This record gives sequence, structure tokens and C-alpha cells, in this order.
Amino acid sequence: MIHQLPETRETMWLRILGKGKVQQRAIAQLSSLATDDPLRIIALELLYQLQSNLVTDTEQELQPEERELIMAIPSLFREQLEAAQQQGIEQGIEQGRQAQQRLILENFLQVRFGEINSKMTALLSPISKLPAAEFTMLLLAISMLTVDEPGKQQAVRLLAENVLRIRQNELGNILPAALTNLLAMPVEQLTLFVEQLPQLSADELRARLE
Repeated sequence: MIHQLPETRETMWLRILGKGKVQQRAIAQLSSLATDDPLRIIALELLYQLQSNLVTDTEQELQPEERELIMAIPSLFREQLEAAQQQGIEQGIEQGRQAQQRLILENFLQVRFGEINSKMTALLSPISKLPAAEFTMLLLAISMLTVDEPGKQQAVRLLAENVLRIRQNELGNILPAALTNLLAMPVEQLTLFVEQLPQLSADELRARLE
């Protein structure tokens, strides 16, 4: 009955176990999926297990469709491996950029003000993820501050503003109050908030800052 199934995502795994052109089209459909598609990832894991069972089962002669499947699997896994390697390279580049920006900002604040207070340290991580243009503008703004305690407090405010700007669309008209409340947080609470910020929903974000 497999050859009568509609050619949809939901039936793809069954059709891969079919014969002839039905199987070939199902494998082609799997190959066309994006390498980060959960369906493709899960299907390849199942195919790998199936391939292991077919190859090691020497007591029975393999059917033609089983041989075709075994021959098709390696190329699919090679594509997945190459995609994973490329993703790892891209992630490594981005992580390196963020680490470099954090180091630049940390050194810049230390040279500018003589020390980095605890609130500055708490805000460094999300700031390091800013796009290069926004990060450069922040450095320029800090460079124009006075080198004294008021200037240092203004630097903390600038850092906090840039942290909230990442989620400004969700904060809307409460942004000024959110900034005041963020700056009023004790260091321990501020550090925890910054760590949780990427996972907070819009409602949770507003509730924490209103």
C-alpha cells in the first residue's frame, strides 16, 4: 500500500521504505530538506540505525530496494556532516567576534575610568553581541563622557540602554521606566536578569521591568 500514499512530509519515512521510484522520490524529498530541518535530522538518525541493521544482517539476502537505500544513505550523511561543519565554523567566527568585542569594551572602560564596577561587568555579555556598527557607536559615546564618577555612572546608563535596545520593540512605551528599574536592580539581581534576558518572553520582560 506504500505506493498509494500521498507524497507529503508525513508519509516520507514510510515511502523511503518502499520500492523503486516511490523510494527514489522519497529519498530525493529527504535530500531536498534543509540540513537543519528536524524531520531530516530525525529521519537520518533512523536511516543510520536501519542501515546498520541491514549491513550486519548477513543471514538474509538483501532486496533490491534495501541495497538502493544503503547506497543512498552515505551521500545524505555526507551532506549533513558538511553542513554541521560549516555551521560550526560560522558559530566559531561569531563567538570569536563577540569575545573580541567584550575584551575591547572591557579594556576601554578600564583605561577610561580606571576600573570597572560590578554593574558594568554584569552588562558586558549582552553588549558584546551587538552588531559591529552599534558597538562602535557605543564606544564613541563612552569616549565623550567625563573621566569622573558622574561620567562612570553615565557609562553604566549607556550600557543599560544598549542592553534594553535589543528588546526595545517588546518594551514599547515603558522603555524609560524599564531603564530606570534596570539601573535600580542590585548587582546580583541585575546579573541574573541579564543571563535570563534571551529566554524571557515579551510578557515576562515587561513584568520584570515595569
